[in-house]
Amino acid sequence: MTPQSRRGASRSEQWRTDLDPKIQAVHKLARAYGTHALDADGRFAELAAKTGPGYWAADGVHPTPAGHAALAAAWLRLVE
Repeated sequence: MTPQSRRGASRSEQWRTDLDPKIQAVHKLARAYGTHALDADGRFAELAAKTGPGYWAADGVHPTPAGHAALAAAWLRLVE
């Protein structure tokens, strides 16, 4: 992303522009290799809508202990 394009986009939009293609690549690889892919981004979005994002990832990226527990529970539901 160029400095000029950053000025017109919010931090969230910049983050999504970077992150979304990576998420799609992970899901594509999971399909190609016939394995599971946990939609962690979607799960955190659902959780954050209920309680706010800081409880799950204080810095918006790295999960808190509660965030790790939520991911672990989601993974276990996915693979059961």
